[in-house]
Amino acid sequence: MESFLMKSLHRSIFILAILLASSAACSADFSGQWALSVENPEHHIVATLKVEFTNEKAASCMGGEWKVLKVISAMTKDKNFFPAADPLSYQIEGGKLTIGRNEVCDAYLWLQGALGGVSVRGDYFRLGLGGTTPLGYFDLRQAK
Repeated sequence: MESFLMKSLHRSIFILAILLASSAACSADFSGQWALSVENPEHHIVATLKVEFTNEKAASCMGGEWKVLKVISAMTKDKNFFPAADPLSYQIEGGKLTIGRNEVCDAYLWLQGALGGVSVRGDYFRLGLGGTTPLGYFDLRQAK
């Protein structure tokens, strides 16, 4: 009986450790400045931004806990490809980072990728009444 209890205790501790580790991986530290590259479907960089994540609540047509993403600088080859000049916001939910233009209702432009490393890579897409339309990709990493 004692062996069974010890195995159960070890199993419980192991499960708790896994849960704590996955929770820690989802809570990324986005302090400081970050370099954001937005790519077209062929993976050519079209826009590069230097951004800061703030704790300021952002205006959004979309529900959720959106915060202001402050654009420090931006360079783009096509100003219509990614809305670098528009107000941007972000949210972290379910182990994913979503960055987007959320003040133009039903014409959202989003970058979305999974957390879990020193950088975040993911998809760039349009989200609207007609569903989602893939537009490209993005890469986000701590600025040097």
